[in-house]
Amino acid sequence: ILSNLFDCKIHLTYQNSFYAYLYPRIVNNPDNFERFSGLSREISRAGLKSGETDLSGLGYQNRWMIIQFGRGRQSWAAGKDIELTLNDNSNNYDYGLIGLNFNKLRVRYFHGFLETDSLQINRYITARGIEWSNKKSIVISLSETIVYSGYKRPIDIAYLNPIATHLEIELNDRQNRIGTSSGNGVWQLAFDCLPKSNLRLSFNLIIDEFIIDKSERDTGKEDGIAYSTRISFSPFIREKFIFTSYISLVNVGTPVFRHNDGNNNFVQRNKPLGWEYGSDGRETKIGINMLYSNDLIVESNLGFRESGEESIILNSYAPYKDYIKDKFPSGKSIITNFINLDVKWWWKPNISIYSSLEILKVQNINDYNFNVGVNLFYPKNFML
Repeated sequence: ILSNLFDCKIHLTYQNSFYAYLYPRIVNNPDNFERFSGLSREISRAGLKSGETDLSGLGYQNRWMIIQFGRGRQSWAAGKDIELTLNDNSNNYDYGLIGLNFNKLRVRYFHGFLETDSLQINRYITARGIEWSNKKSIVISLSETIVYSGYKRPIDIAYLNPIATHLEIELNDRQNRIGTSSGNGVWQLAFDCLPKSNLRLSFNLIIDEFIIDKSERDTGKEDGIAYSTRISFSPFIREKFIFTSYISLVNVGTPVFRHNDGNNNFVQRNKPLGWEYGSDGRETKIGINMLYSNDLIVESNLGFRESGEESIILNSYAPYKDYIKDKFPSGKSIITNFINLDVKWWWKPNISIYSSLEILKVQNINDYNFNVGVNLFYPKNFML
């Protein structure tokens, strides 16, 4: 299927601190483009049926502070392709962000609007995190992310406090919807380490629900936990050639990212905010990445993925079934074996050629996807 994309990336800076960015896209096949969530129209213009502004906003940044407001997405995690709570591949949303840098310690907070459904349920997202680094080889962070919602619910002033916590707000009835079912919070611990210059260890742990009471454990309740890890090794690092191999594991518990009110699930426009395969699943993957002369990129990986019947990618706004420990992944799980190969070559400074091949075996059914395309860039610098 021939897919057309017309886009324009604009980034303006003023005095090295103030900036503005804009990235609109117009396409003919919305389903063929990653991170595209624009609505398809019944009529088309020049064969194009849908358009959206993927990224846009204004900001100010210096060595110790960043303030930004606009549309986009956040990715808070250690490692590449093992993000759990927030992911750069999710659908976009509008938000405001503030971050402070105190040398080895950094803090960040954002508050955003996700969507309004046909029943006038407003859905919001907010997160706060703290990160410590020795500026050499270790980064450790702790963050909390909340999705809250309600019928015609306005922005909750209580959640605008960048150093408040979800539990304190709900348990003390400080929010604008009384009770403990109007929001869903998860906590993430992330760890990134470079024990050697060519070896990187990354780990993320998510706690959605932690069963403390013995009486609840005696009834068979389980913790809502997810974790991911990645080990990458670069045996060849040269001026014009870099070769990296890696292995990664992802495990997301059955009830994780769901809530007893499905409007508080960690989804946006029917897609996960975090791990792209949702929840109630696990994945093992090995791969290699190669970069040659800064103009040829080759990425390849293979592995298997198992998804259960209660994954949040299925019936995304449904509440969790229960927290009773059971088979994982749940129900009749689907096992997918995969091989991926992506190649991108910058033929000219403004022309790149890319190709991707995905070979899948879902249960006993074989499938493949192949794409090839050309990107044309017409860069123009504007001095303010």
